[in-house]
Amino acid sequence: MSETENGRKKRKVNYTLMLFVDSKEGKIRQMGIGPTAVEITALVIAAVILILSGVCIVGRIRLNSLEAEVNAQNESIQKLTARNEELVEENTDLAALREELTDKVTILSDTINMKVEEEEALAQEKAQAHMPMGFPMSASASLEETGGDEPMVKLTGSVGSSIIASADGTVVSVASDSSYLHCVRIDHGNGYNTIYRNDGDVMIKEGDEVVRGAILYVIGEDNTELGYQITYDDKYIDPMDLINIDG
Repeated sequence: MSETENGRKKRKVNYTLMLFVDSKEGKIRQMGIGPTAVEITALVIAAVILILSGVCIVGRIRLNSLEAEVNAQNESIQKLTARNEELVEENTDLAALREELTDKVTILSDTINMKVEEEEALAQEKAQAHMPMGFPMSASASLEETGGDEPMVKLTGSVGSSIIASADGTVVSVASDSSYLHCVRIDHGNGYNTIYRNDGDVMIKEGDEVVRGAILYVIGEDNTELGYQITYDDKYIDPMDLINIDG
């Protein structure tokens, strides 16, 4: 046998796994496992280690993914919480603004109601001022009624007193008269017209706006008598139905 072959035989190593078993009889037996079985066992152990390592790696990756997901959810929760706080604050501001607007609306409504009441009172006062209910003399006077289709009240006043408008209105005519020198007609804008007949000088002119109590004539010794008439919708009515004797 050559030296080379001897060297190869010397380098060949056999692995044997020895097992010592204590049997029931108190004897020790020796069992051997060949090198092939040892290699297979080593491969199995290596494979198990690799599998366990892979499982650990996969588990770690999954754990990292879950942690990232949890962190993302926590961040979303924090954002939602912050937004909820903002909404609560906005709702508080809106509630305060709504209360303020409600107060303003209440004040405005009260103001409007007061304005409407004032305007209604003014309208009523204006309407009242245009009703020919005033006494057409500035002082007391004797009174005589005449009937017929064109009823008239004849008033005789004292020198120095005045014949006055019985209500607010517009002078629509100043004309001569068959029974008196002058005839003044005032339109009160509500269907009523008053007619003043007297021999004195007229103190107003056609187109003038007059108020109740405005002087139409000044009574002197030659014009103490006034012929006073009222029409409604161009029809004569009895002046005594409206005239206020105490006025």
